[in-house]
Amino acid sequence: KEIAILTPFKEHFSKRNYGSVSLYIKDINKKSKFKKKIRIFCNRISPSFPGFEILHLPKTFNHIIFGKNLGHTKSFINYFKKKDKYPQIVEVHNRPSSAYLISKKFPISKIFLFYHNDPLSFKKSSSIQFRTELLENCYKICFVSENIKKKFIKGIKLSNSSKNKLHVVYNGVEPLNLKPIIRRKKNIVFVGELTKNKGFDIFLNAIKEIQHNFSDWKIDIFGKNNNKSFIVSNSNKNIKFHGFVNHDRVLKFLNQSSISVIPSVWDEPFGRTLIESINANVATISSTKGGLNEICEYFNVLKLKKLDKKSIYNAIKKLIMSQNERLFYSNNNVSNSPFTLKKI
Repeated sequence: KEIAILTPFKEHFSKRNYGSVSLYIKDINKKSKFKKKIRIFCNRISPSFPGFEILHLPKTFNHIIFGKNLGHTKSFINYFKKKDKYPQIVEVHNRPSSAYLISKKFPISKIFLFYHNDPLSFKKSSSIQFRTELLENCYKICFVSENIKKKFIKGIKLSNSSKNKLHVVYNGVEPLNLKPIIRRKKNIVFVGELTKNKGFDIFLNAIKEIQHNFSDWKIDIFGKNNNKSFIVSNSNKNIKFHGFVNHDRVLKFLNQSSISVIPSVWDEPFGRTLIESINANVATISSTKGGLNEICEYFNVLKLKKLDKKSIYNAIKKLIMSQNERLFYSNNNVSNSPFTLKKI
């Protein structure tokens, strides 16, 4: 009676090497009453998040022959085949092809598939036939937002039994009971990958003008610069690139900050930075793309319907110019929303 959780190959489930999937698995299982029955299978390259039983899946020839994720899945399957004992539940995150293959190999296990991204962005999942078969073979399919659930069922004829297999399980946070910080840092924070999908290029252009007109305000940027998409430099004393840092450190920094900006131009599957900024009582500016809109509906958030340099500049300027506006957009209570870990 075991719950075996399989992460994607690139998710190493550690403070030094994590992605949104690792944080999700860590958070929603942290207080699970079944925690002692959970084992997390990952390719571990540094110490894992504490408090979990981890089983390392090393690289093998399968990874070279079949590719990283399929090789990773085959290593997972082979581990149990050698023991001839199979877990009661297998939880697969963000790898529909892996879930499908495991369902064929482990017919007595209940397969739970979690989608963290647009289902149609996966090669096989773009096929209605594959998604229909996946729905038949999985015990449950979960999504981090209603937005990506709708994309999954597009074109599929759902019976009542198949509808009952589909669930939205949001990302969540522990509501903070922060004492009001009278004097927060006079700063603007961006957290996320430094990519055009995240709207980082537009944000960067806007804050250069902000910095020119409001030189007493600092800009703090956290995130990976994937493929060196942008030239980042700390030569400007008012704009600081922190790079990829420990998640706890980012949360601590948000708790002391004044303004957070989430200018995503693509359909965000959920929007973890948004809910974390709201929870930290930061005055938050956000796009409404994808799952972001589901979060915005519950809180006082300065919404960006149009995403360009001017709209981001004007939103930031509005909050800088008025302390009352900053107080209004930071006055939120996550406890009254569906995004608390206890409810999830």
